[in-house]
Amino acid sequence: MGSNTIAFPNTPPLLGIPNLWNPEWVLWLTNPSFSSVTVPGAIPTTSGGTGIAGTPPVGTILVGTGTAFAFATTLPDAAFPALTGDITTSAGSLATTLATVNGSPGAYGSGTTVATYTVNAKGLITVSGSASITGAPGSFTVVTAFGCNGKTAQTSAAVNAAIAGAAGAAYTGVEQGLINSLLALVNQLRAALVANGIAV
Repeated sequence: MGSNTIAFPNTPPLLGIPNLWNPEWVLWLTNPSFSSVTVPGAIPTTSGGTGIAGTPPVGTILVGTGTAFAFATTLPDAAFPALTGDITTSAGSLATTLATVNGSPGAYGSGTTVATYTVNAKGLITVSGSASITGAPGSFTVVTAFGCNGKTAQTSAAVNAAIAGAAGAAYTGVEQGLINSLLALVNQLRAALVANGIAV
């Protein structure tokens, strides 16, 4: 039965005859009388130890300090390797840099333009720019596709001029036709809104 006490033989390891082991040492070396060895204190790093006495706490790691080791829950910055790819950093540093994928940073879009973007598979914006908004603000065209009594398509300028008319003068037939077309369009739009459950 083994014990925690090392029971070395009390005789010299070698007999007087060269290269001949003492039988007591041969017996002990093949079946030592101990099950474990408890060393009090800390074994220094020069002897292959950690320089720390005791069992490391759960969830910690041993970090070399140059002359010994210390318990830590995280690795120091100097222990991290360099990173490459979309996020890069130098070895021994945790300061990262995002790769540049868009060579035209800045603000996009305005009162007359909209912002345009190209996004890659990683969700990164690779191209950005602005596109003009087609058509002048406030313009419109009354077209026959809306079924405005078969009237010819007119521009907003012509309709506005017909509605304005001349002070104190009656609308001409052309002006009245334009107004009728506009009113017919409004009525059709109103009917479409009501049909879709929108109160007007």
